Amino acid sequence: MRGLLLALLLVATVVPARATDAVPPEADRLLWCGSAFYWLAADASDAGNNTEADEYQKWSDQLLDRAATLLAAAGLDANETGDLIETYAGRALEQMATPTAPYDVATVCPTLVTP
Repeated sequence: MRGLLLALLLVATVVPARATDAVPPEADRLLWCGSAFYWLAADASDAGNNTEADEYQKWSDQLLDRAATLLAAAGLDANETGDLIETYAGRALEQMATPTAPYDVATVCPTLVTP
């Protein structure tokens, strides 16, 4: 059973080379930060802070929508975009609280949110 779960996780995070090569730098920031906000929303919800959870979820949705628009303009289809969003969600979860995080969720990511 554990092997099956590992295989499913690996398949879910594998993105075709064409898709990862086609990610513009701005879309990279939006994907990573949108994913980080997704996880912050989940944490806030688990802690019972629904107002904060709603705000983080709104930010996540906005950034991921903007990233999807940029990816479509770069020639990626909906499946490739969905795969990238899943991949970035995993990356952000692993990197958020580490020195390897490509963006600071407290300082860089909020500047990407538009009113």
